[in-house]
Amino acid sequence: MRPHHIAWLVCLIPIIAAHGAFFIGLWQGVANECVPYFEGCTSISRAARNGDAIFLFRGLMMPTAAFLIIFWYLQSIWLKQMTQKPHPVVFILGNIGAVFLVLYADFLGTEGDFYEFMRRYGITFYFAMTILAQMLSIRSLKKVKGTLDRKIKRYLSIQFVLIAIYWVLGIANVVIKATGVSWVDQSENIIEWHFALYMSFFFGLTAMMWKRSGFEFQFRINR
Repeated sequence: MRPHHIAWLVCLIPIIAAHGAFFIGLWQGVANECVPYFEGCTSISRAARNGDAIFLFRGLMMPTAAFLIIFWYLQSIWLKQMTQKPHPVVFILGNIGAVFLVLYADFLGTEGDFYEFMRRYGITFYFAMTILAQMLSIRSLKKVKGTLDRKIKRYLSIQFVLIAIYWVLGIANVVIKATGVSWVDQSENIIEWHFALYMSFFFGLTAMMWKRSGFEFQFRINR
């Protein structure tokens, strides 16, 4: 398995997990029929913890956390090759996010205030730490943009747009909560679905950047 395959797994598995859980809920009659990206009838968490959907979601997101740890390790190595500087903070933040993803997936579907607290902070820190690692990755490459391949520059620009969308969605969420409108829950759900999708796209773009640069990595054992 090559490095860009790991990045594609980190991109695609969460998308399959979230949408697969939602469609299982529809099939079993425990999910509302709607387009969550536009109607916000359910959050990803609510869609994933009803019926048998939780088994698919947990079964996919737990290995995703492991792949994330590998991804951020490879990303730190690739960034060092591209910028000639080490990037331990990217690796550390990404791994913290992966740990909180495990926490979130493990407590999903459990009852009680404590478990709800753990789920809420698990997903919050997963998003926050992962996005910080993504932002630092982009910042590192921006400093050496002039030396990058043309297609890698294009992928980097798209990643920068994704970061801008994160900020827009975050600000929109704060404003909507502050106004106290009646459809605040639906808007939060809509923002969550879009946020998670675009965050996954970042990893797919990184996969293409790794492949374009010819990034290879091998574990060796000296006998």
